[in-house]
Amino acid sequence: MKTLFKIWISLVLIIIMGFLIWFPTGNQIKGCMTTSMFHVELCPKSKDYVPLNQISKNIQNAIILTEDASFYQHSGFDEEGIQHCYEKMKEKKRIVCGGSTITQQLAKNMFLTRHKNFLRKGVEALITFKIEDTLTKREILEKYLNIVQFGTDIYGVKQAAQFYFKKQPSQINVTEAAFLAMLLPNPEKYSQSFFKKNLTKFARKRIGRIVKTMYRFGRIDAATYESAIGSIDYFLKGGSALAHMQEYKEKLAAEAELNEDLLTDAEFKNELSKEEELLLEDSVGVDEIEEVEIDNTKNVGN
Repeated sequence: MKTLFKIWISLVLIIIMGFLIWFPTGNQIKGCMTTSMFHVELCPKSKDYVPLNQISKNIQNAIILTEDASFYQHSGFDEEGIQHCYEKMKEKKRIVCGGSTITQQLAKNMFLTRHKNFLRKGVEALITFKIEDTLTKREILEKYLNIVQFGTDIYGVKQAAQFYFKKQPSQINVTEAAFLAMLLPNPEKYSQSFFKKNLTKFARKRIGRIVKTMYRFGRIDAATYESAIGSIDYFLKGGSALAHMQEYKEKLAAEAELNEDLLTDAEFKNELSKEEELLLEDSVGVDEIEEVEIDNTKNVGN
C-alpha cells in the first residue's frame, strides 16, 4: 500500500510540475505566438495584425456590446454569466457554456482546444486571471480582435474586413460592424447570408438588435442609427437603403409630372412616408424597434 501511495503522490507531483512548466508566463502572453485553438499567428509584426487604434470604433463597440458588455468593469469573469452557465450545466448535466467574457475567449483561443470538460474550464479560469494581471483591457481587446474567428478560415478583423467588405478594419461602418458581431456565436453557419447576398430572418433581426443597442447606449447618434437601420437589407448587395429611398422619390416625382392629377406636397410626403415605414419594417421588424433582446447589455462599459 505504501508503495502504491508513493507512486500516486509522485504522479500527482509530476502532473503539477508539468502544468506549472506549461502554464503561460507573462512574456508568452505579451509576445508572439501561434494560437492553440486555430493555429493563428498572433504577433504585431505579422501581416494580418492590426493595432486597436486602426480598428473602427464601430467594430469595437458592436463586439463588446454583444459579446461582453461589462468588459471594462469586470476582472475577467462575468458573475451573471457564470450563474447562467451553472444553471445550464445543472440542467444538461454536461459542459454547455463557452468562454463568456472576451478575456475567457482569448485565454481559450490562445492556449487551449475546443474540447470541453471541467478540468479545461478550470485551466481556462487560471489563464484568464493571468491575462487580466498581465495585459491592459485595450491590449486584451486588441489581441482578441486579431484572432477571433469570423468565418471558415477567416481569423481576425483584418481578414474579415477584407473578405466581406474589401475594406480596412478602420473603414467598417455601423451596419458592417453589426454584421461581423452577428457572426461570432457561430461564424461558419451565420456567414451563409454573405454568400447568398441575402440576410436570413435571424441575421436581419440580430443585426437590427445590435444596431439598436449601439444607439441605446450612446455609441452612435440618431442620424447614424437611422442610416444603419435603413441599409440592413442592402449593404450585402452593394446598395443602400438611402439610394433606394432616393430612387423612390425620383420615381414619384416623375410620375407626378406625367400625371395631370399632380400629387400635392402632403400627398407626396404621405406616399413617401408609407414607403419608408414598409422599408424599415421589412429590414428590422416592428418588434425589433420596440425591444432589444441582447443578453449582455445590462452593465455596459465605456
